Amino acid sequence: MNPDQCRTLRNHLGWSQEALAEKAALSVSAVRRFELGKGSSRGYVMGSLQRAFTAAGVHTDGTG
Repeated sequence: MNPDQCRTLRNHLGWSQEALAEKAALSVSAVRRFELGKGSSRGYVMGSLQRAFTAAGVHTDGTG
């Protein structure tokens, strides 16, 4: 999952960055940095985001 896909999925679900952060157990700034393509903890953050989307029934494996 890349930052654009994250934004698209989040918007598709009607989630704000704050809502996604809560569902992924991350800070809002971590979500914001990921969506901007910044931050050194991308692996951990990406895993948390993917788990949140998967829990919502959305696949993040690139198939849409």
